[in-house]
Amino acid sequence: MRIVALTFHDVVPDEQAAAKPGDGFYRITVGEFERLLSQLRKRGYQSVSSRAFREWQQGKRTLPERSVVLTFDDGYTSHFELVAPLLKRYQFSGTFFIPVGSVGQGGHVTWAQLGKMVFLGMEIGTHGMSHRPLTELSREELEAEVADSKRLLEERLGVPIRAIAAPGGFWNRAAAEAVARSGYEAAWISEIGTNGPDTQPMALRRIVVRQPVAIDRVVSMVEGWQPAFWWAANQQLLIRILKRVLGVYWYEQLKRKLVPNA
Repeated sequence: MRIVALTFHDVVPDEQAAAKPGDGFYRITVGEFERLLSQLRKRGYQSVSSRAFREWQQGKRTLPERSVVLTFDDGYTSHFELVAPLLKRYQFSGTFFIPVGSVGQGGHVTWAQLGKMVFLGMEIGTHGMSHRPLTELSREELEAEVADSKRLLEERLGVPIRAIAAPGGFWNRAAAEAVARSGYEAAWISEIGTNGPDTQPMALRRIVVRQPVAIDRVVSMVEGWQPAFWWAANQQLLIRILKRVLGVYWYEQLKRKLVPNA
């Protein structure tokens, strides 16, 4: 049994897609998101949290045959206002990775909203404190980034925080070791692929849903259609090469030139 995890970022009303400032490369519309949920529901998929997935890996529970992990990065206000209601409507749940330093700031969820999301059955994980790439931090900064974000979420929400998502997808052995030392059970990165019982829990794979959105292609990857994985893997490889060659700063500058509103 292999399970696909999908990653989403900001979700906006259809009429705001072009006008809203920010990173348009990773933004999708409510209409696109709802069509994807509808297609998954029609095919009999059920969502499982990061926590449930890890319990399955550890042999502590079973999962539905058609399972999918839905994850959401960056803690946008839209995750509370638009995403959570749609997930509940289609009887799904999600795992939301929060950059803790942004909580309550413009365009990001508040602590009260996060508490309501926990009440609705959503899982909360960390996306670091500052959303800085973990691979560019000193050892001391790295330890603080992963430990402090976990501690603050647990203190404010009253729930254990077991999972982290790597900001920007940047990941290496030092980051994995720091995350493990801080007591996390799972780390989700941006490597294309599926996850099974043998997948390394400190490098769980996710498929990022980005522009241009092709709902049928995303669904085909959830269903395990290999040509769709080949397409996504090559797109991801190009992005990874650009990040490595250019560095984080110049990669972001190039992306802003090539993608409107990025």
